[in-house]
Order: sequence, then structure tokens, then C-alpha cells
Amino acid sequence: MRRTKIVATLGPASRDPDVLRSLIQTGVDVVRLNFAHDTPAAHREAAELTRSIAHEAGRIVGVLVDLPGPKMRTGPIERGEVSLQTGQEFVLAGGAEQGDAERVSTSVGGLAGMVDDGEEIFLADGEIVLKVVGLDGKDVRTEVLRGGILRSRKGMHLPHSENSIEAFTAEDHAALMACLDFKADLVGLSFVRDAEDVERARAALPQDGHRPLVVAKIETASGVENIDSIVQIADVVMVARGDLGIQTPLHRVPILQKEIIRTCNEYGKAVITATQMLESMTDSLLPTRAEVTDVANAVLDGTDALMLSEETAVGHNPVATVKTMAQIAETAEVRLRRPGAAVQWHPGDDRVSWAVAHAAVQAAEDLKVAAILCPTRSGATPRRVAAFRPRMPVVGLTSHRGTLGALSMTWGVIPVEMPPWPEARDERDDIQRTVDAAVEMGVVTIGQLAAVVSGSPDRRAGRTDSVRVVRI
Repeated sequence: MRRTKIVATLGPASRDPDVLRSLIQTGVDVVRLNFAHDTPAAHREAAELTRSIAHEAGRIVGVLVDLPGPKMRTGPIERGEVSLQTGQEFVLAGGAEQGDAERVSTSVGGLAGMVDDGEEIFLADGEIVLKVVGLDGKDVRTEVLRGGILRSRKGMHLPHSENSIEAFTAEDHAALMACLDFKADLVGLSFVRDAEDVERARAALPQDGHRPLVVAKIETASGVENIDSIVQIADVVMVARGDLGIQTPLHRVPILQKEIIRTCNEYGKAVITATQMLESMTDSLLPTRAEVTDVANAVLDGTDALMLSEETAVGHNPVATVKTMAQIAETAEVRLRRPGAAVQWHPGDDRVSWAVAHAAVQAAEDLKVAAILCPTRSGATPRRVAAFRPRMPVVGLTSHRGTLGALSMTWGVIPVEMPPWPEARDERDDIQRTVDAAVEMGVVTIGQLAAVVSGSPDRRAGRTDSVRVVRI
């Protein structure tokens, strides 16, 4: 069974119900909806379709909404894409217009006042590099230093200007309110520089009702510098390698990836590795050897999840790409050092809960139990147990829909929906209901041993204080 989760970005290539059904059947655990593209209504429809198809397939698939962020973008391009040639002149237009091979609009008002002659501008995760050669009113004239395919609404970077941009914008707030309407399970926050950026986004969430997990995207030098404090406050972290490779020296990205993943592992926080993982499969049926090695190394680094972007959003082979990624991940997991990842308990942590989770994994390994069953409200218990990377499946059982979707992002956790707990109950009832639900879902069978890790019924959500080993 594959433990590393797969996140697939939905787009024109994957929103068709038959394609989406195949993606879910092939192994997608979380779908990503990028609010930098399309309308809130279209994203809502995609989320509802995903959940409907997943329900038919008997699976739980999470929904991650990537907020638009402060990211500068190019505008729409006629027919979707153009080829820019090295050495040609290319204009970044100051007004709204349809782009072509000679000019394109941008999302940045007053761009001409932000750049100087000779300054470099990066497009499409740095694949295309422009150099400013002059201004023409509101237009910025550039020379293409490195050409390539430019598609509609691709990222644009001015490395000397982006540190002054807020991580949580008014547009992000509007997108956040829209995704609450369809109960997104996770929300991605771009260009996180420090813990305060995460806190500002979380403060915008309602105090009561549905509260999605906040994913801090690490893609700036400041974010790397403040990684410890960011990881402590965020729910999930993303190694966003595209922008990270522009904001920091490109040759440092592999080392930064390892350091960020290690930090997340130490704090017991889920981490996603993203950008260009199988990019050649956007057009090809086979990945490059370098891409296969990249995916495997991310698994060996300890990532919880692997993310596909253009490969499934606009690629020609989205299903084949997911199948390939699943095969690579499952093969690499054989070499993972397990169990007992180096989780650190830091001041302010619930040390009792972490100690119980650690003891549960040790007992489960010694007794070779079939599964570790974690009834949960908030999802904290299965996340703690999974942080120690046990060999056996971790089953997160809950009646809370938002918790189910969020657990889809956590390494090794199988989310299972169960009926709501009755108001009056005792611990023995909880254990029996947990075991019954696990048997009904087929994750354990009669005669097997299972460990049940939970909090006492009278304790608040998020606390873990007991482990029982039971014969099914």
C-alpha cells in the first residue's frame, strides 16, 4: 500500500468527469483548485464533482484550494500559448489586452514604475527570462534572454520588488470566503515570509464552523530563514520549488527541500513537495530518468505528499502521470527508514499526547498489529501517530467531513467516515464502535490484532491519552 499522498491540480485536462473518475481510481488523494485561474463557481463545481465521484468509488479525496496570492501574473494569451524566441523583443503591456507572440498584459498596475533598465523579469517559474530594455508609456519593452512556451496567466517575478508584497491580500480574503462556501479541506497561502503571515490568514477564518487547515507555501528567502517558526504555526507546509528557485539560488533548491522536509518531520507537520515533478509528462507518456529520481528522492526525504501541477491541469496524459507517480512513490517507500521518525517535542506541545502516540507505534511494531485505529474529531491523533512512520496503516476514523478531507494529505493515514458519536458513551463503547467501523471498511479482519489510540470521551478535541491493543 502506498503511504505517500498524491495531489493533482485540476484544470481543462482533468475536469471532465470520466478523467476525474480515472484519476481518483488511479490513486489521487487530494485535488488542488488554483484560484489564480477560473471562477469561484467553477471551483465549487469541481469540488462537488470530486466528492461525488470519490463517494461513488468508496474513497475520501481532500480538496486543497490554492489562494491566488500576491503573485504577479501575465494576462490571457490568444489560443492559450505562444512561443517566445531568445533574442526577440517582447512587450509587457500596461493595459488589458489579449496576448500574442509580441506582447502580453500583466496583473501588475504601474509595472513601468517598478522596473529599471537592465533588470531581469522571470516568467513561468523562471523558464523564460526577460531583460528590461526601455519604457514606452505604460508599456515595458524587454529582450528575451531565455525563450520558451508562455501560457496564459503564468507567474511573473521581479526579484527586487517581491519582499514588500503582502502574503495575504484582499483577493485572497475573497477567495477564502468563497472556498468556505464549499468547505475546502485545506487552503494554500502563497509567499509566506514568517509566522505572522500564517496567523493573519488564520484570523480570517470563522471561529465556529468549518475551519480548513492552512498550508504555508515556502517560496521566498524569508520563508526559508523563518522556517522553524512557520512550521510550528502552520498546519501543513509546501515546498513550492518553482518560486523558491527564483527567490533563492537555483542550485540550493535540493538542499533547501531536504531541510524544509526534515524540519516538518521533526515537528510532526505534514509537508508537500511541489513543482515540475513529472513535467515532461505534460506532453510525453514517459518521464525522464531525472524526474523519476526526483520523485523518489522526495519520498526518501520524508515528504507526506507529492504534487502535480501542469501535468494534470493541462497535460495530455493526466491519468498516466498519476499512475507513474504512484509507482515511483510505492517503490521508493521500501527504502524508507521506519519506524520512529525523529519527531521533536517542543515547548508548548502536548507532551502527553505525543508520548502516547510514540508508545502506540512502538507497541504496534512489537506486536505486529494489522493497523493502528485512531478515532478522532480534529485529526490530531492520527497525524501524531503517522509522524512516527509506522509500518502498518494508520486509520483515522471520524464523523467530521472536514477532518476526513484534511487527513487525505497525511502520510500513511487512511481516512474512514463513521457515524457521529452518541452524546452519552464510555471508552469501551468508543473502542467497539471504532473496531466495528474498521471491520466494515475492510481495513482489519476478524482474528487480527489492532491498536486503538484515542482521547478519553471527556477530553477536548486534539488530546490523545490512551492506547489499547485488541483482538478483532
